[in-house]
Amino acid sequence: MLWFAIKTLFHERGRLIITLIGIIFSTVLTLIQISMFLGMMGNATAIIRHTDADIWIASKNTRAFDFANPFPEHRINIVRSFPDILWTDRIILTWGFLKLADGGREQVQIVGFNPQSGVGGPWSMIRGSPSDVKGGRYMIIDNSEERRTGKLEVGSRWELSERSFKLVGISQGGRSFTTAPVIFMSYNQAQAHPGIVQEKQTTFIVANVKDEKKISDIVKSLREIMIDNDVFTKNDFIYQTVMYWTVQTGIGMAFFLTALLGLIIGGAIVGQTIYANTMEHLKEFGTLKALGARNKDIYTVIFSQVVISAVVGFSAGSVLILLAKGGIEKAGLTLYLSPLLFLILFIMVLLTCLLSAYFSVRKIRTLDPMMVFR
Repeated sequence: MLWFAIKTLFHERGRLIITLIGIIFSTVLTLIQISMFLGMMGNATAIIRHTDADIWIASKNTRAFDFANPFPEHRINIVRSFPDILWTDRIILTWGFLKLADGGREQVQIVGFNPQSGVGGPWSMIRGSPSDVKGGRYMIIDNSEERRTGKLEVGSRWELSERSFKLVGISQGGRSFTTAPVIFMSYNQAQAHPGIVQEKQTTFIVANVKDEKKISDIVKSLREIMIDNDVFTKNDFIYQTVMYWTVQTGIGMAFFLTALLGLIIGGAIVGQTIYANTMEHLKEFGTLKALGARNKDIYTVIFSQVVISAVVGFSAGSVLILLAKGGIEKAGLTLYLSPLLFLILFIMVLLTCLLSAYFSVRKIRTLDPMMVFR
């Protein structure tokens, strides 16, 4: 039956090509939408994920990492007073304008971190070290948006919000969700930035605990004491940020609907071609039933054709995505592609194709073998 399925599938090459085009289109569209969405969420939570902190404390009603407001930094003493806290630190997030070589300005996201500990700083360096920002007006620029900032050269001087800074390092992987170039500098320099309302303020307090089993209890206690702040575990803050961009902005729904549309279109094309192929070969299937073939044998033929088409089409679509990945990311988009993602999407595409073949199976179920002799 498997050989018969392959032979009949490749006999109608025109329909096979149309089927494969449908599956390839569905694969490419769905993969791009989902991997782009995951890439954007990865950018939105990059600093949270790469900061080795169990607890994040932000201003009240903080919806996402990018929109935290400043609050008095002396509240860090409350956190330090807990005996189960291993260490605490502060991170500042603010915004500024970077003057470019051509005289234009580019809005940038500024992250102030402790250069001694490196907490909240860049996690992957191309040149320089995170500790190089200490002791003065020094900064590190992430190369993810170099097409907007222009060529980055260590040792060059830049004007940031009307203050002169020396570029001492270039990081990578620090692309933000807002696509604004990311600049890292020492906590003290960021605190003196015009974006901070008053001195002695911060935007995040981060901490590590001695015993991870006690994280939930510590967070609960901090919430009861620090009523003017939001207290998150690391995973909770990641979830909060992702849900804000996904649900409250509607971005997630847009990506989901487009990916779903791709699956539906691909499934419809596969269903139509498989159904047409089945209708044209009703006499052959009737002959098989007259010779003693059972319904499940015919089902094997039809579903084998669907599986073969899905495997070939999905493989071709995946190769196209991998070949185009470099060019897409050079255009400023981040694609998150992993073996698990490919596996999950293949199962989704396969199930959609199998579901689309249901109508062909229904027709075979009621097929009368006597039609061969009429």
